[in-house]
Amino acid sequence: MLVTAANAADYTIRFHISTGPDQPATLAAERFAEAVEKRSDGRIDVNVYPSEQLGGEPDAMQNVRIGGIQLAFMSPGAIGNLLPDFLILNGPFLWEDWDTAKAVLNGPFGEEMFEKLRTQTGIRVLDPLWYWGWREMTADRPIRTVADLDGLKMRSPNIPIFVEMFRSLGANPTTVNFQEIYSALQQGVVDGEENPIPAIWSQRFYEVNPFISMTNHILQTNIIIANDMFFQSLPDDLKTIVQEEIVAAGKYNTELQMEAETALVEKIEAAGGTFVEDVDRAAFREATTTVYDSLADSWSDGLYARIQDAIAAAQAD
Repeated sequence: MLVTAANAADYTIRFHISTGPDQPATLAAERFAEAVEKRSDGRIDVNVYPSEQLGGEPDAMQNVRIGGIQLAFMSPGAIGNLLPDFLILNGPFLWEDWDTAKAVLNGPFGEEMFEKLRTQTGIRVLDPLWYWGWREMTADRPIRTVADLDGLKMRSPNIPIFVEMFRSLGANPTTVNFQEIYSALQQGVVDGEENPIPAIWSQRFYEVNPFISMTNHILQTNIIIANDMFFQSLPDDLKTIVQEEIVAAGKYNTELQMEAETALVEKIEAAGGTFVEDVDRAAFREATTTVYDSLADSWSDGLYARIQDAIAAAQAD
């Protein structure tokens, strides 16, 4: 929004987004900005910064914490570097489906976790349900079995649960920033990586990793976090607008991202990519069960058991 001296906004929101300008999360953030500015009659000015313009996830999260950034689109694993319990939300083979994830994160388990984040770090969760999607593995060869990963240099974000997952599968996890994955694959720094299909398409990973193995090893939702002090400073009517519109934008992001997961398969195939469907997911699931034990000491007592109970309750409803 163009802000002049005559109509200067009362509040300004800097919104960090890691995805590119044409990606679902960015489009949803821009829709949020337009809706908030309109509903607030210009009292809130929202500036969206895509493509990690405000830094990678660790820097952006710290800036949210100190108030330099008001809102950010953040992976659970990145938040887990600040509060380790959040790592579990990126756990391998944790979720069976999106409906279960939604029910757990909108229920008592999610509420308790988010309140702990707010009180301990000053970061508020505004919406935990910006769908990122099923993560798949790509490489210069098919990955059908656990043995196919033996010794393979796989790109990992600098997040403990991803590193432990690859170790449990016999791979050699190598941390590389998201924006550097393509060049790392091209130069042989890593042999493969893993991401949802929309990211594989938008970053053109299929050009250097033509085999996309449908491991479905992680179902990821990203989280919109806010500086709690900033949010609390808003008048009640503006709090309501921001909260309602971030949830509406999250639903729009989820719709776009789910559509892209399906629609982009044909485009990737037409561009030379090959999808590998006959993956032994049961063996992958079994091999990665050790991940939860290896990280248990860094989590609050009984975290894994509590989330499993919440999952069982959600599936029983």
